[in-house]
Amino acid sequence: MDDETLISLKNIFILAFIIVISFIFITILLRNDSVERIFFGDIASLVIDLLVISTLFYAAKRSAPQGRRVQNAWMIMTVAFIIYAIGDISWTIMEIGFHQTPFPSIANVFYLIFYPIFAISIYYLPRFSFTRTEKLKIFIDMGIIIITLGLIFWTFLIIPTLNNQENLFAAIVSVIYIVGDFLLLFVLLRLLYSKVEENYGPALLLGMGILVLIFTDTIFAFQTLQKTYISGGLLDTGWILSFILVGLAAYLQASREKFDFQRFFQIRIWLQRSNLTSYLTLIWVLIAFTLLIWANDNFIDPNLEFIELGVGFIIFLVIIRLLITLNENNNLITAAEKEINDRKIAENAARESEIYYRTIFENTGTAIILIEEDMTISRVNSEAERIIGFSKEEIEGKKKWTELVVKEDLKRLKGYYALRNDPIAHPTEYETKVKDKSGNIKDLLITIVSIPGTQKQLASILDITKRKIANNKIKSSLKEKNNLLQEIHHRVKNNMQIISSLLNLQINYVDEEEVVNVLKESQNRVKSMAMIHEKLYMSDDITHINSVDYIQSLVKNLFYSYNVENTNIKPIFEVEDVTLNMETAVPCGLIISELVSNSLKYAFPKRMKGEIYVSLKTVDDKYELIIRDNGIGLQEDIDFNNIETLGLLLVNNLTEQIDGELTINRSPGTEFKIKFKELEYKKRI
Repeated sequence: MDDETLISLKNIFILAFIIVISFIFITILLRNDSVERIFFGDIASLVIDLLVISTLFYAAKRSAPQGRRVQNAWMIMTVAFIIYAIGDISWTIMEIGFHQTPFPSIANVFYLIFYPIFAISIYYLPRFSFTRTEKLKIFIDMGIIIITLGLIFWTFLIIPTLNNQENLFAAIVSVIYIVGDFLLLFVLLRLLYSKVEENYGPALLLGMGILVLIFTDTIFAFQTLQKTYISGGLLDTGWILSFILVGLAAYLQASREKFDFQRFFQIRIWLQRSNLTSYLTLIWVLIAFTLLIWANDNFIDPNLEFIELGVGFIIFLVIIRLLITLNENNNLITAAEKEINDRKIAENAARESEIYYRTIFENTGTAIILIEEDMTISRVNSEAERIIGFSKEEIEGKKKWTELVVKEDLKRLKGYYALRNDPIAHPTEYETKVKDKSGNIKDLLITIVSIPGTQKQLASILDITKRKIANNKIKSSLKEKNNLLQEIHHRVKNNMQIISSLLNLQINYVDEEEVVNVLKESQNRVKSMAMIHEKLYMSDDITHINSVDYIQSLVKNLFYSYNVENTNIKPIFEVEDVTLNMETAVPCGLIISELVSNSLKYAFPKRMKGEIYVSLKTVDDKYELIIRDNGIGLQEDIDFNNIETLGLLLVNNLTEQIDGELTINRSPGTEFKIKFKELEYKKRI
C-alpha cells in the first residue's frame, strides 16, 4: 500500500469548496426553471454520492493498520452511503423519469435505513474509555441534551406534523426522519465526548457533517410541514455539504498527511480551561424551563403534561449530575488536602535534608565543588573558596574548572572528563595543579564521582602542596642517603681491593706453599666480600644483591685465582633469580668461596678433569644451597663436627650464623647441602 494519496489534502479541500460554491451558484441560476433545477439537483446528488462512497471505501481500505474496529466502522459507513445512494437513484427515477412526487415513496425507505446504519458506524468509530463516574456524567449530559432537544422538536415539529390530517402517512415518515436525526444526535454527542486525539481531524469533519445533516433535515421537516419545500432548491445544498464533509473526513482518514488543526485545538484547550462544560447542563435546563413557560401559555393538555414531565425529568437528571459533581468535588478536596499535607511533609523533609546537606557540604574538612555538564562550577564550599582564592559569588555559575587548571594538565584532565560516563576507564582519583586567584600554583588531590541520573560531577579536593614539598624533601634526602651508601660501599670495596692487593704482594715474598695457600684463601675471602660491596654499589637497590650475577662472578674469580682452566674443571650453575640481603649474602659468599676453593685444591689431583656444581634454589619457604664436585671426595677419617681446618671450620660457623642446616654426602665426590632462611635486617645504632 502506497503511503501517498492521489491528491494532497490542501487540494482536496479546495476542490470540495469549489464543488459546494458551484452547486449553490448553479442552483441560483436555475431557480426559475424547475425542470432543469430538479434535473441538476438530482444528478449532482448522485455524482456526490459516488464520490463519497469511493472515498469511504478508500478510507476503509487504508485503515487496516489502525485496527479491525476502525476499519469495520468505515466499511459500515460505506454501506450506509451506498443505501442512501440507492435512495437517491429511486428519487431521481420517480422525479425525473415518472414525473411523480418522491415524498413519500420507496426512496424514503432507503433514506430511513441509512440513519441507523450510519449511526452504528459512528458509534463504533471512537474509543470510549472512561471511568464509571465519567461515563455516568457523560450519559446524563447526553440525556439532558437529547431530552431538551426532543421537547423542542416535539413542540415545534412532531406535534404540528402529526396534527396535519391531510397526509397522515407523510406525517409519520417525517416524524421517523426526526427520530433518525435524534439517533445521529446521540452518536454525535458520543463522538464529541470520546477520546479521539489520535484522529481528531476525521472525527471533527464527521461531527460537522452530522450537524449539517440534522440541521438540513430539520429545515426540510419545517418546509414539508409548511408545504414550502422545493426539490432541487438551495436546501439541497445542506445535504450536499454534509456528504462532502463526510467525504473529506474519509479522505483525511486515508491520508498519511497531517492536517493542521492547531487553531481548533487551542480553542478546545481554552474551553477546557474555562470550565464551560460545567455550565452546559444548567443552560439546557434553562432552555427546557423557558420552553415549559412558553408551552404553558400556548398548549393545553395532554401536550403540556408531556412537556412538564420531560422538564421534570431533565431537572431530576441535573440534580443527579450536581450530586455526582458535588461528590467528586468532595473527593477532590480530600485528595487535595492529603496532597497538600503530603507536600508539606515532603517540603519539611526536603528542608531538613537541605540543612543536613549544607552542614555536611560545608563541614567535611575538604574542599567540595559541584560541576555541571558544561564544566561550569555551580557550587563550592568555604574550604574550596580558601584553596582557590575566589569567593562563591566570583565562581558559582561563572567559572569553569578548565579556567583554574594549569595549561600542562588541561589536556589530560579534559581526557578524563570525556570518559566520565565510563566508570571503568574514568579514574576516580588523580593529582593536578591549579592556579589560585593570586597566581600561586597548588598541588591538589582530586576525588571525583558522577551523580546518578545526571551528567553532573562532585569533586572532593585536598590541598597536598605542603605534602608534595615534604615528599620531595624526603625523596631528595633519601637520594642523598642512597648516594652516600653507594659511596660507602664503593670505598669499602676499594679498601678490600687494597687488602687483596697487599695479600697478593705478600704472596710474592713467601716461598712456603702452606703460607701461600693461606694467603690465597684470605685473599679469596676478602674478594668475596669486596665483590658484594661492588655489586651493591653498582645496583639501584643498595640493600639486596642479585644471587645469579654474584655467585657466577665469585666462582669464576676463584677459578681464575687458582689458575684452573675450564677445559679441565667445568663450573655448572643452577641459580634461581633470587635476591639476598647483605646479612645473608656475605656468609653465603664466604661459604661458596671456601667450598669451591676446597674442591679446586683437593678434589681433582694431578690435573684430573671434573665438574663443580653450584646451585641456589627456593624450597618451600627456605633457600637451598648445594655445592657438589665429582672429584676424589673427602677422607673418611674427617669428622665435620670436630674440625681443625680453618676453611671447613669457617663453613660450619657461617652455616650456624645464617641458622642453616648442613648436610654432607661423600659419594660420589663430595656434596655440601645447606638449607637456610634469609636473615632479618638488624637495625644498627
